[in-house]
Amino acid sequence: MSLPWSLYRLGLCIVTVAAVTLMGVAPATAAEELSLVFFQGLVGAASFDEDKLRVADPTLDDSDGLSSDNLSTLPCLGIAAQYAYNRKPNQVGLDASLLYSWHSDSTSFVAGNGRARVDIDSDLWLLDLAIGVYAQTVLGEQWRLYGAAGPMMLYGEYSDDTSEEDVTVTPTVKTESSGSDSAFGVGGYAKVGLEYQVSPGALVGVAVRGIATNLEFDNAVKDGGLTSVQGFVTFTRAY
Repeated sequence: MSLPWSLYRLGLCIVTVAAVTLMGVAPATAAEELSLVFFQGLVGAASFDEDKLRVADPTLDDSDGLSSDNLSTLPCLGIAAQYAYNRKPNQVGLDASLLYSWHSDSTSFVAGNGRARVDIDSDLWLLDLAIGVYAQTVLGEQWRLYGAAGPMMLYGEYSDDTSEEDVTVTPTVKTESSGSDSAFGVGGYAKVGLEYQVSPGALVGVAVRGIATNLEFDNAVKDGGLTSVQGFVTFTRAY
């Protein structure tokens, strides 16, 4: 499946703009004091297309039997590292990250023209590994601005436990089932971030990241790869 190239163009623009910006910025810190390595902790959330993360339960007999669980917004935790090629005031280098996202939800609905009551408990998690290039600059004495882009891999697992109760008979008859699906995809990412140095070597900031991959779950209501916009608060240590 072909991937949308708009994300790659966005990433190229981010890195290009950052690199051009570097030409005119004079940081207050001496070049020999600039850090080469940045380790980040990230806390945030990711937003996906809801229909691509909503699945049809194969045990149900009609189109009413769709899980209405909204798994499209997932909290995210992750770590990242950036390594600069030199200690010049304006740096370029490598960017790598590992992110974990998860979501659990429960829903109840009526299927079969009111003949059955269905309860579904759903769980989803995603693991995101990315590596690319980045450019950064120092703004004034305390601020760090950076952009990055590159390829990535995404692995996901979905599972649900379904309980269907036939309300047309007395006593009611309940059947239970479970299902799961896993998928792997590749794609690209682009991100931009801004951080403030709160003490020597310690920075706090925000970052926005976009991804596009060809990962899709077999029973998803809507076909096509997963795309997402992610927002983070970052905590960085520079060495």
